[in-house]
Amino acid sequence: MNILVVGKYYKEAFAEHISETLVAMGHHVRRFEAGVPTDAFGRLIGQRMRQARELVYTASDNLPAVRAAHMRRFWNAAEAAPVDLVISTYDYFWPAEVAELKRRTRAQVVVWYPDSCMNFGRAFFMNAPYDALFFKDPYIVHFLGDVLKSPVYHLPECFNPARHMLPEDEIGDDPAYRCQIATAGGLHSYRVAFFNNLADYDVKIWGHTRPLWMPLEKVAKMFQGRPVYDQDKVRAFRGADILLDNLHFTEFWGVNVRCFEAAGAGAFQMVDWRPGLSQLFEDGRELVTFRGISDLREKIAFWLPRIRERKEIAAAGQRRAFRDHTYALRLGLLIDTMAGKEHGYPRPAIPL
Repeated sequence: MNILVVGKYYKEAFAEHISETLVAMGHHVRRFEAGVPTDAFGRLIGQRMRQARELVYTASDNLPAVRAAHMRRFWNAAEAAPVDLVISTYDYFWPAEVAELKRRTRAQVVVWYPDSCMNFGRAFFMNAPYDALFFKDPYIVHFLGDVLKSPVYHLPECFNPARHMLPEDEIGDDPAYRCQIATAGGLHSYRVAFFNNLADYDVKIWGHTRPLWMPLEKVAKMFQGRPVYDQDKVRAFRGADILLDNLHFTEFWGVNVRCFEAAGAGAFQMVDWRPGLSQLFEDGRELVTFRGISDLREKIAFWLPRIRERKEIAAAGQRRAFRDHTYALRLGLLIDTMAGKEHGYPRPAIPL
């Protein structure tokens, strides 16, 4: 199949994992980077420069002449070769542009949205004639499924075995990664507030730098000053006794990508309980959930000394991730759904 993947392309970008996996599956894949191209300027300076460029780009993109110029670059890419399926990894297109894309290419056009509803912004997709919309959170599917004209499906995130797995003899025991608790992700407000409650533990947080306005308080000593990618992420996850996945409060029924990456890496993880989680992993056998800070602290104290049991749960979670939660499985399901053979990932039965 000829597939065009639209998204941001940088280390471990969602579109990068999708494109890489589709190629491995035997598809012909073309990539288009939406917005400001991702350049490498260095860590902190590069991030601030990209943020400034994105602000200018976003503000000017509302001007019709500027928007038309931006879209010309995309039309040229879309029409450069035949395409059967366009996968957009974010809400990049205005409704009229989706209709025009379908007219120009005669392809099916879908969105696989990797964020929570907090980042919906202007939600162009709600009024656009997509052939299908795929969301990771069954909450979004439940509330939009009867409203939108486009079919809405559940498709959780997943992990990439080519990036997030290492043989046991290659993991090592690097002291740079050793700690009691670790996580990976940006220092948004909720994560900083959350981890301030764990200052009495040896914690490592791997991620991009904080916004300039944000006080880190006790989290400052936890922050490692850089993100981890690919096999280094595996080493960071496995170097911790507990990989702690504190879900954002706008992850209502589902989980984030870190949950699948931690399982695939073979880490023992503790994750915020969500009503759709039991459909993905078995609590107490493949990971451990918690509900609130008090419950979390009790479970940290319980599990830290239980090394053998933690390893057994981590191994079971890894087996489940390889069996049920890879990009190849998700993309195969997406393609089969568009062919009318499937209907997305089953939605959990959540009583309302």
